[in-house]
Amino acid sequence: MVTCRDVNNLDLDGVELLTGEVGLDRVVSWTYFVQTKPYEEHMNPGNFALIVVDYLRFDIEKTFETMVELNALGISGLAISIVDDREKIPQKMIDKAVELKLPLFYVRWEGATSWILHRVSGS
Repeated sequence: MVTCRDVNNLDLDGVELLTGEVGLDRVVSWTYFVQTKPYEEHMNPGNFALIVVDYLRFDIEKTFETMVELNALGISGLAISIVDDREKIPQKMIDKAVELKLPLFYVRWEGATSWILHRVSGS
């Protein structure tokens, strides 16, 4: 069994826990790369969700809305990467994650690779 605490304890280069320490014991069943709606058709409770803010499919506001929707569907945690590290995760999103008790991670764009997906899912 893998938890968000285990993900955090991997101390992956470029991955930072922003908030959600209260929810670190949520069990991670799998990883879910967020792309296609409706989300409930593609993800399961316990999925560790990954969103890339690419400014085509997702901008920061859309990512905020998606975080709230995915939390209601039972995600274990959320990691966000922003193309070229153009901006920081807004305080509004961090505050909402605190309210939701949702572990919220930031994945630095520079040097980020797909191996993070494999490390988080345990495969």
